[in-house]
Amino acid sequence: MGNGATSDQYEFGLNKQAEERARQLHEAATVVDGLIPNAVYLEDPDYRGHLRGGGVTAGNLTVADYQHGFESAVDSVTEHRDLVKETKGFTLVESASDIRRAAATDKVGIILGFQDTRPIGPDLQRLRTFDRLGVRIVQLTYNEQNFVGAGCCERSDAGLSNFGRELVAECNERGILIDLSHCADQTTDDAISHSEDPVAFTHVGARDLCPAPGRNKTDEQIRRVAAGGGVIGVSFFPPLVRRDPETHEVLPATVEDLLDAIDYLVDLVGVEHIGFGSDLNDRALDDGTTPPGSSLRTYRPDHPAVFGRGPTGEYDPYPTGVDRHYKLQTLTRGLVARGYDDEEITGILGGNFLSLFERVWEE
Repeated sequence: MGNGATSDQYEFGLNKQAEERARQLHEAATVVDGLIPNAVYLEDPDYRGHLRGGGVTAGNLTVADYQHGFESAVDSVTEHRDLVKETKGFTLVESASDIRRAAATDKVGIILGFQDTRPIGPDLQRLRTFDRLGVRIVQLTYNEQNFVGAGCCERSDAGLSNFGRELVAECNERGILIDLSHCADQTTDDAISHSEDPVAFTHVGARDLCPAPGRNKTDEQIRRVAAGGGVIGVSFFPPLVRRDPETHEVLPATVEDLLDAIDYLVDLVGVEHIGFGSDLNDRALDDGTTPPGSSLRTYRPDHPAVFGRGPTGEYDPYPTGVDRHYKLQTLTRGLVARGYDDEEITGILGGNFLSLFERVWEE
């Protein structure tokens, strides 16, 4: 389904007044997706309407990851910058005001983000280069060890390296938001401790609800991120939503499971620290195949505790009701059904991430 197609709504039992409230809230909200995994929404004309169709104002787009060295990452960042500028309906985000401008002009703002520091290697000058190229969010590790620390699939986790501490300080100095979504536990804990700026979990879940070590975070880690002013983005990625705790089999989920996770986190740290990071790739879901670099292909076979048990060549079904970007209003309708007020809902949809960006990028 291309260009923002619609589908049957998930039924929450809302009356007409509540449905209208949800519609107006979603249309007026600054909706920030904490993690968009690839550029399909820019590259494929059939999918360029999906983000706008879902009301997305801005999203953290992965432009480099564990598969990139320095030179290939520079090429990727440059190509994505050009693609954003050349594609109608999109605009580049390098500041919080750019997100507001995107909302005012009915465009989708693209934030350039990394899902690993492997392109930086052991050289802080490379981080400075990427800063000048407009990279605003950097995830310290993906699933393995790098020069900074350990990823969530690494056999051992010694925490943040000496270079990792230097990189954290450099990110703070340059106003680059640190993301810890794929970091192993000690690396996560050390980064929270050593960052002077707030940090983020852009696309995770609560480990007490779904046991995915490293990828879903402990209550204590979530509390510490929130205490520092950070934001926790609830992921739609099925292995992080619902599974059998003993076999790790990924179980069918609905938007209600995501709402349960939001309720849990709100009770734990307060609504002002909660957002969402969909990790949705609409085209791959429509095609029925995972991309070559997907964690399901490369890490699931050896790390079922982290990524669950299930297929590797296709995605587990995403939660019913929010299994494509253009269905995001279902999340708003669910928040209305759960009794959140207007300010709380607009915060979860993106206002909380926007406030975090203002603090880290611009103060």
